[in-house]
Amino acid sequence: MPKLDQTGQQKFDRGTKAPMWAVQLYALAEGSAEVINVTVVSPTMPAVTVRQPVVPVDLEALPWVNDRDGKVRSGVAFRASALTALDTAAA
Repeated sequence: MPKLDQTGQQKFDRGTKAPMWAVQLYALAEGSAEVINVTVVSPTMPAVTVRQPVVPVDLEALPWVNDRDGKVRSGVAFRASALTALDTAAA
């Protein structure tokens, strides 16, 4: 889905001017799973389906800190240039 700003408009990358897309990926390991929110910066929406195995292309982890009204929040934002679908039939 499009990544939206606070006014409901789709966000665009400052450098490339390409639209930004919000994708939730599931990282699965033996006995655990985690949802990872990834922003994909691409001229077109990633062509993937729910539960389709993918590999993020050029995945970056971007640490951030926000100090607003005396409350400090921090985290890591994930960004990719594309998602490549895995061919599970060949496995």
